[in-house]
Amino acid sequence: MIPAILAILAAEPATARSPAIDAATLAAHPPVKTVNTPPPAQRRARPYPSCAEGCLSAIEAVTYASYLGDKAGVAGIFDMAVIEVGQQDGMFYLNSEKDYRDRNCLTVAVTPGAMRAIAGTNDLAQIRKRLNGHRVIVRGIARQVRIDFTTGGQPSGKYYYQVHVRVAEAEQVHIAT
Repeated sequence: MIPAILAILAAEPATARSPAIDAATLAAHPPVKTVNTPPPAQRRARPYPSCAEGCLSAIEAVTYASYLGDKAGVAGIFDMAVIEVGQQDGMFYLNSEKDYRDRNCLTVAVTPGAMRAIAGTNDLAQIRKRLNGHRVIVRGIARQVRIDFTTGGQPSGKYYYQVHVRVAEAEQVHIAT
């Protein structure tokens, strides 16, 4: 059984990549009700599941997000082994593959404040020591992100895609092992 997935779709015209949805499909899959959530300080922390059921693996997250493209995302709970940790432009990146450019790599992009709360530091060497080889469970939205190659600070016209789950709050991440 495939875990339940919530796809957040932006309004876009039908294209070869996103064909028109017929009335029968719409009737079988009614739109998701939008709710306003309280600010983080007012929310109660939810317990993390064991991920035996209901969580998406890194490969599943990448597969579903890639299928949906850059106009949508997959909301869920993701179970991932941290294979590599990187840092660029102030953000920290937890990768499920040694090479972050691998098409099967799920990248958890963590803000400095959230990383400080998760790992107790913003020192990259200490974060690598603390998280490499550990399993993390992450709540968020896996989205396909276009990465442009640059020459002299300008886009070169060449690009590739990564799948990111953005983490702005430490409560989104649980270190499982």
